[in-house]
Amino acid sequence: MKIIIANLFLGFVNLIPASAGGFANEMLEATYKLFHENSTGTCFLVRPEAPDKGLYVVTAAHVLERTKGDVAILVLRKGLADGTVQRHDHTVAIRQDGKPLWIRDATEDVAILRLQDLPAFPIGSIPFGAIAEEGIQTTGKLDVCRHLFLFTYPQRFEANEAGFAVARQAIVASRPSLPVRKYPTYLADFTTFAGDSGGPVFIAGENNQPLVVGVVLAQSRHDERVTTEYEERVIHHPLGLGTVLHAQFVRDLIVKSAQKEGGKSQ
Repeated sequence: MKIIIANLFLGFVNLIPASAGGFANEMLEATYKLFHENSTGTCFLVRPEAPDKGLYVVTAAHVLERTKGDVAILVLRKGLADGTVQRHDHTVAIRQDGKPLWIRDATEDVAILRLQDLPAFPIGSIPFGAIAEEGIQTTGKLDVCRHLFLFTYPQRFEANEAGFAVARQAIVASRPSLPVRKYPTYLADFTTFAGDSGGPVFIAGENNQPLVVGVVLAQSRHDERVTTEYEERVIHHPLGLGTVLHAQFVRDLIVKSAQKEGGKSQ
């Protein structure tokens, strides 16, 4: 069996039920496509605590690392006076003089990018407090067979012309263990595609707000090697399992960046 990075990219849609209500809509507004002509991933935006006034793009590190050049496109959405929503492709700097502007975890596949230039219109984001801390496993909110929600852009697919992400659902497929530095990931039962990488995995938090409990990193598959007298080939069998990184790693990176900027998210 192989674990395959879910690089950037479409698929089977499972819509969030109506009962998801406010927390799902808030998470949807904060989730965006991050793409380049030769790669695509999912990301979400987080606003840190005061006095840090920055805005952070959160995604899988390999999404940024595999994007060539110094810029990428963040697909934002602009609300118009008539109540409609318009797609807005916003260019963001990801490198300067060939050097990364993002910071990533030392060992895990997650990164954050502090936005340098913001558009003139409001854009959705979630507060730092909406990212779950290590120890949520002990509360019963994150345990094997618990229900999860996701927003992603599988195979570059967008839900509509405004550029919204696709809503999906899963259950926790392996017991999330502590400490997260020793057990950084857990499995979720959903079909994973290229383009899902960086997508938020979340549940309902306090006061019907979203609570991010992980970031989609990779897919699992079984590779079957077939050999005949005249042919050799490999058949890839998706296992319908995604690898999810614990949200604590996102918190740690934002704290690290905020401290460098003079903020104090914690």
